[in-house]
Amino acid sequence: MDLTIACQSIIPPRNVQNKVKMSSVSPTLVLASTSTTRLRLLKSLRLPVSVVKPEFTEIESSEHDPRQTAILNAAGKAQAVVPFATDQYGSNVVIIGSDQVCCLPTGEQLHKPLTIDNAIAQLSLASGKQLTFYTALTVISTDCEVVSTVTESRVSMRTLTQDEIRSYVLADRPLWSAGSFHAEGAGLHVIERIETDDINGLYGLPVLKLLSILRDLGKLPALLID
Repeated sequence: MDLTIACQSIIPPRNVQNKVKMSSVSPTLVLASTSTTRLRLLKSLRLPVSVVKPEFTEIESSEHDPRQTAILNAAGKAQAVVPFATDQYGSNVVIIGSDQVCCLPTGEQLHKPLTIDNAIAQLSLASGKQLTFYTALTVISTDCEVVSTVTESRVSMRTLTQDEIRSYVLADRPLWSAGSFHAEGAGLHVIERIETDDINGLYGLPVLKLLSILRDLGKLPALLID
């Protein structure tokens, strides 16, 4: 399920009628994140990208709907780097922010565990259950508009013993991953089933939706060629 929201522009929008598949003057893509996984995903697309660390405190509150929490964080990260990005790279800039919220079937949100003990506790809660991941994406085109979207992925977890949980956490150390596991590599030992329209969204960046937005805005840069 996708929820796409056209947000109020930070800079007054211009009319985008003739959408093109490739920008004639390639914009600078700026990733508002220090996530090495998100950067790897963007680079795998053969797109030029710069990274700016967002000075933004993520919201971790059950007061918000998980979709709303993810959007607020993704938009907050992107908006936080607008002044620096436009000053550093000029007006033809596209800023990308992303965030992910993981929920138990009860609606309880699972955040980045940060410690071994927290990761073990989270996986114990998740054992045998289906988790829902809401991955939000905000794209800010500084001469056009702001677009946010949320994609959903569902992960059914295996019923795990405490020995399996502890062994996995110590081996893979998923301390910076919502839900306390990685959806690849050693993390596949704790997963039974994945349902998603874009596996990259589960990794933290809904790539298919990002490419669609960039095409619609006429802001898809030329591919890098070695």
